[in-house]
Amino acid sequence: MSEYIGNRYRIVKLLGKGGMADVYLAYDEILKREVAVKIMKSDMADDPLALERFKREAGAVTKLSHPNIVDVYDVGDDGDKHYIVMEYVRGYTLKQLIQKRGPLPVKEAVWVIKQLAGALMEAHRNDVIHRDVKSQNVLIKDDGTVKLSDFGIAVANDSSQITHKNAVLGSVHYLAPELSRGKQATMQADIYALGIVFYELLTGDVPFKGETPVQVALKHIKEDIPSVRKINSDIPQSVENIIIKATAKNPNQRYKNVALMLQDLNECLKKSHLNDPKINIGSSQSSDDDSDKTKKKGKKDGNPLFSVVFLIFVSLFSITVLFLVLFFTGVIGSSSKTVTVPDVTNMTVQEAKDLLAEYNLEVDDSRIVWTLSDTTEKDHIISSAPAASEEVERNSKIKLTVSSGIYAVLDNYIGKNFESAKNELEALNFKVRLLPVDSKEEPGTVVGQSLEAGYKYDNSQPPEITLKYSQESSIIISREVMGMDIEDAKKYFEEFDIRYQLIEKERDWFDPEEIIDTAVDTVIKMSPEAGSVYHRDDDDVVLVYYYTNHEEPEGEEP
Repeated sequence: MSEYIGNRYRIVKLLGKGGMADVYLAYDEILKREVAVKIMKSDMADDPLALERFKREAGAVTKLSHPNIVDVYDVGDDGDKHYIVMEYVRGYTLKQLIQKRGPLPVKEAVWVIKQLAGALMEAHRNDVIHRDVKSQNVLIKDDGTVKLSDFGIAVANDSSQITHKNAVLGSVHYLAPELSRGKQATMQADIYALGIVFYELLTGDVPFKGETPVQVALKHIKEDIPSVRKINSDIPQSVENIIIKATAKNPNQRYKNVALMLQDLNECLKKSHLNDPKINIGSSQSSDDDSDKTKKKGKKDGNPLFSVVFLIFVSLFSITVLFLVLFFTGVIGSSSKTVTVPDVTNMTVQEAKDLLAEYNLEVDDSRIVWTLSDTTEKDHIISSAPAASEEVERNSKIKLTVSSGIYAVLDNYIGKNFESAKNELEALNFKVRLLPVDSKEEPGTVVGQSLEAGYKYDNSQPPEITLKYSQESSIIISREVMGMDIEDAKKYFEEFDIRYQLIEKERDWFDPEEIIDTAVDTVIKMSPEAGSVYHRDDDDVVLVYYYTNHEEPEGEEP
């Protein structure tokens, strides 16, 4: 392999190998940043099916933009090499975290799953089904942010995968029962896998194991998910209820969409839900099993009464079917078999359902798309498909696109003074992090921003942004540091790249009156003093003195 990919990305080292692609740490020579480059294996590029899967991942992830989804920067070919350039996440996988720490505290587990649910909501809004949600595909950044990765990828020749008609379906320990039966992947399959990850976070392990992938898949089909409360009774029933509903064998009994699951996640730890009863979703068998049982019950041999009843039933059923066919084809009961789609824009979903019902139409709940809008109010409909005024058959399902909020567009702050840029962003309710870097630009100039100009964000919930600015070789230590809380002082020194050392001041330095007047955990002295010039190019260290203990020594009178 050449040192460069795409004449831009310099390969640094191999990060990991997969059945279909290898991932490398690389350096983007144009934007001067580290990236992860996923390169399809040369022996797989000749396989049309494998190539289609790789392109499917590239096509899927380029449509997505979410704080909890690994960003994709570039997709391309370099000769016979197909590659995807992604955000490089420094950290570790969720699986590694669980292996290191074991079960997570309930609040932390809920927090992680809420982030993943938000990522899946964004994917499902864009009609993207992940198909392989598992703890190995969740990355934890150094700051604790959760990132979902590997959209649309199906790793071939891996013992942790099972196949059906040569189609890789996903990691078997997280595989929804219907996928093992050869059904098509849906949002409910992702929800099932997310429920298994939730189980794993709370217990430290997946619910089912076996000597072969087939044995594990059969357990997912036949056996109930073990109770997390039997493993840890401190887990609230409201939390276990989410797992029960998310991992129902029958997809129709699971959450209809991730938004409903996220709603329960937001409520489950509130006091009003701590005494919730355990939910009961019925049989552990899937809908396929239920239909088989129904067919078996229908076989009654040698019973004359049953035969008569059966004939009557068949006759009535046939008449009913004939009536419905005539009705819906317009022969009887209606002058037309088509209707005109009404205009439902700017309505709520419920208002649209009520109106559409009057036209013998219904909302396709499984395909509601939520997206930011430039004008449409939150929770109101942006558009429908088919659109208003189109002719459709009666009882058709209408797909809705609904506003998740009015978006704003991020400005370009590169080239501005970092303090003014920070003030502007904070006025817009952004949480701003400053990162001083070495640069040839004038000191104090913003040279990079973590979110690119033009980024669309929810105006009511601006994300966090990092501004990189050219640091000066010297800085005047602010006089405001004196008397500052020691934690705030640490943040000041770190934000402005000032090396410091904390020193607790000894008790015998104080006279009695000074002890009384001195605040705890505040800066009381510095060397060099506040207002002095600090040179970053030198090896200077600011000594920061503070006092933490005002207690009298044992044995002395107060």
